[in-house]
Amino acid sequence: MVLNHANIEEYESFLNKIPGIISSKIVVGQEGNIIELHILANTARNPKQISRDVQSALMTKYGIPLDYKVISIAQIEDESEICYNNCRLVLKNISINIEDLQVETRVTLQKDDEVFEGVSHGLNFTLGRFRALAEATINAIQQFLDGRCMFSVLDIQKITISGRPVCIVAISEIAEQVENFLVGSSPIDQDDNKAVVKAVLDALNRKLGKYI
Repeated sequence: MVLNHANIEEYESFLNKIPGIISSKIVVGQEGNIIELHILANTARNPKQISRDVQSALMTKYGIPLDYKVISIAQIEDESEICYNNCRLVLKNISINIEDLQVETRVTLQKDDEVFEGVSHGLNFTLGRFRALAEATINAIQQFLDGRCMFSVLDIQKITISGRPVCIVAISEIAEQVENFLVGSSPIDQDDNKAVVKAVLDALNRKLGKYI
């Protein structure tokens, strides 16, 4: 397929929206076809996944067929990944106090030498305990962020994948008057309480860097 040279920047801008891609450069031959496509990507995704996405995206959006052999991908650790590593919170402690039909949960998170504690209350049944744990985790995260963003628990489910139990948490993020839908997961080994907290952290840890 012969490309319109005037649209090369449009194609590159489109490719740069694919998750993992930082920048792209298209080289067109004399016959107007793509002879080289250079991709600079972070290390969050497998190069083969990025290559397949590039081929599918160009074909679906512009009808441009592309041989994977012309795609070269260089990967670097970009600033967002460095920030993710620097801003990542880890679970330090979980405390659950049950009194009659009520449950009080305390979740302590840690970053370096600092600790952040969140507290929440709920009804003393499985889903009520799970929701209280998720909300306590979010409260600890918001303490870390000094209230720069709002999160709320939408849903918590315990499912089975490949014969193993997994905790799935859906969270709403409100930032700059825009709502984002986030999902995190964690395998349930022996402690389902810990899995709930880790699922919340899985959903939110990568988002924390942009608020610091």
